[in-house]
Amino acid sequence: MALSCYVWFSHYGYPHFDKQYPYKRQSPVTNRVRTYKDEKDVLHEIDRVYDQYQDSKFSMGRNLYFILPLFCDPKCLYDSWIGETIREYRMTNSLNIPIARSLDEADSFIVDNFLIIDNELNSIREYEVSKHGTK
Repeated sequence: MALSCYVWFSHYGYPHFDKQYPYKRQSPVTNRVRTYKDEKDVLHEIDRVYDQYQDSKFSMGRNLYFILPLFCDPKCLYDSWIGETIREYRMTNSLNIPIARSLDEADSFIVDNFLIIDNELNSIREYEVSKHGTK
């Protein structure tokens, strides 16, 4: 989930979010104003958003990219492995470096993450086409 949305944030940029705990924002799930006391409350809300939009026609990264800034600082999901994985994906693709000698030897964690990144980049391309027309 975090990797999906960070593909979008790394592509379009990160929003400014200046709220300090506790703060009040409208919940994207219940549409009611609620108080977010700490990061635990925010992460719980993100889980609820994930559950609500799991079967959406849009990718999870796209959904989270547009929804998270409405109620939280999306950087709360960030972990250093996410940035490293996105950089590795870009290097691997731009330099045409294989991730392993064979698919059988490929690390399943890397393969899964690269597939997530690829899916989100395709979703970004679809979004760009729908927004600006064919390129």
